[in-house]
Order: sequence, then structure tokens, then C-alpha cells
Amino acid sequence: MKTIYKFCSILTFLILCIAVSFNASAEDFEFQTFLVREVTKQVTPAAAVDCDGNSTPATPIDYTANEVLKTPDDFTQIAFRVYYSDDLVTPVYNFLNLVPTTHFTFDATSGKVTYVMVGIAQTRKKLTARIYLNGAGTGTPFEEKEFYTSQANTNPPIGTIIPFYGTAATAATLELGGWFLCDGRTIASISDDVLFTAEKTALQSVIGSASLPDLRGLFLRGTDPLGTYDPTASRAIGNVQASGFAAHTHDYDKSNTPTGDHNITLNTIPVDVTYDGTSPVSVLQSAMLNNGNHSHTINYTNTATSSTGGGLSETRPVNAAVNYLIKVRY
Repeated sequence: MKTIYKFCSILTFLILCIAVSFNASAEDFEFQTFLVREVTKQVTPAAAVDCDGNSTPATPIDYTANEVLKTPDDFTQIAFRVYYSDDLVTPVYNFLNLVPTTHFTFDATSGKVTYVMVGIAQTRKKLTARIYLNGAGTGTPFEEKEFYTSQANTNPPIGTIIPFYGTAATAATLELGGWFLCDGRTIASISDDVLFTAEKTALQSVIGSASLPDLRGLFLRGTDPLGTYDPTASRAIGNVQASGFAAHTHDYDKSNTPTGDHNITLNTIPVDVTYDGTSPVSVLQSAMLNNGNHSHTINYTNTATSSTGGGLSETRPVNAAVNYLIKVRY
């Protein structure tokens, strides 16, 4: 029976120190994988019995199964070698003759291996790490993984948000690759097959929350510490502003000249007056305005502050709907 070693889960490099200063000269990386092998087995179906009671043995059927490597039966030591990716002949770092418990952790139930590679110098070059199932680090590697040191990583960093022109169902197929829908789910709820425990801790440290951001229905806005464009200066990452409509003024000049036809009727009453030559005499007359031709011109300037609406439930620009995705691991 032929045995094939197969990588059956996720190989991940996690920078243990998330906040590495620019002047740092070396970093430690945690190497995690599952040591599981693929084996071929056989199962024999039940024998066929005809109407006369004659039995015909069935043909065995081959099938493939995954088995966890058992130490020390399958290996007693492992090794890690790190190369520049453009030169996979000369190792740059060697971590050899490593034994379980003393040098690395190995779960014999799940096959999970965890090992910290110490002192990887920062470089702009891409690196490749290989794991070998013998302490000398020879032969065919069990698995390999390309990676960068933190200052030279050209992959999207953890916490990167991108618009995705696909449905939520399609986005779900990207989760194994480290991209998740920004739907507010808790980090703890993410499958361990996608994020190891240490990676969940690292993700939570980066985004400062125990949950992924919920960006459904939201626009994104850059932070503005000086308040140049956002009057709410120094907002925390993830802070959600309520919708608003800026106060504004409407200035207008308006002239109105109402006109109309009106007549003026003067009513007089004859009065007999005796004048003695010494005292003035006052005569009371009555007058009534009863229509007349006249006009009124009104000129004014008025400044008013008002708000208007178009009958919608929100103020918004022209837009197209997308899903937002967040990078949860390298």
C-alpha cells in the first residue's frame, strides 16, 4: 500500500509581535500546520446472493482516508529550513533535530504542529519555509510556505477592507483564503480550520474588537485628525457617524408691486355758518375712500435659513451596492 503525505489544512505564519518597530532587526514567526497523511484503504461490500442461495464474493473497493501521523512510529524528529524564495537550494536559517514537547508542540489527536522560528532578519526578499519529517531536514519537504517579514510584506495587511462585486454567498467561498464579509460576526465564531487561536488573537489586536466590522449599508470615510474635512476630528477607527444634513442659507431678493383700481368719493354736507368776524369757524366735512386709482410698491431683501427634503428617508449621492470584505490573516 502506497502512502502519500498530504497537507490537509492551513499552513500559516503568524507574526507573534504585531507591533514591530521599523528599526527592529529580527522577528519571530510561528509555524502551524497539521501532520496528516493520506492513505489508501479497502472495503469489501457484502457478498451477492442469487435466488438459489449461491454466494458471490464482492470485489474490494479502494478508498482514501486521512490519518494523523503518530510519533514516534511515523516520525521522531522534524526540521524547518528557511530559504530566499529565489534560491531554494541554500537555506538561510536551519531549525534541525527538533523533537516534540521539547522543541515544538504536537497534538497526536489532531496532528497540529506549532513551532516558533526565532530570529528571522527583516528583508525585502520573499522567504520560503519548509518543514521536513526528519531532523536532518533532507529529502522531500512535507510542506512549504512563502512569506515576508513584516516590514516587507507585499500582501494586503490584516484588516484591509476591499469592495467586492459579488454576493454574500460568493464571499463565503473566499473565507478559507482569509477574506471575510464585513457582517459583524464574532471572531471567536470563525472556524479553527480557517483561523488558529493565535491568529484570532492577532486579528482582534489589529482591529481592536472581538467582532468583525459591520459595514453593511455604510460608506467609508478616511480619518481626519486635524478636522480639515471631517468636523468630528480624531474619530476612532470603526466609529459610525449618524446621517446628517449641513445647515445652510437661502438668500433671495424679491420685488412685489401690487396694483388696483380705487375711486375716491368726497361727501360734503352744506352747513349754515354765522361769522362774527372775530373767531375762526371750523366746518366738519366727511370723506370716504371708496375706490381709486393708486399703487403700492414693496421692495425688500430677506435672509432665511431653512431645510428641504426630497421626500426620501436619507440624503445620499449616486451609488452602487457592493459587499465589503476584510482580510483576517495572511
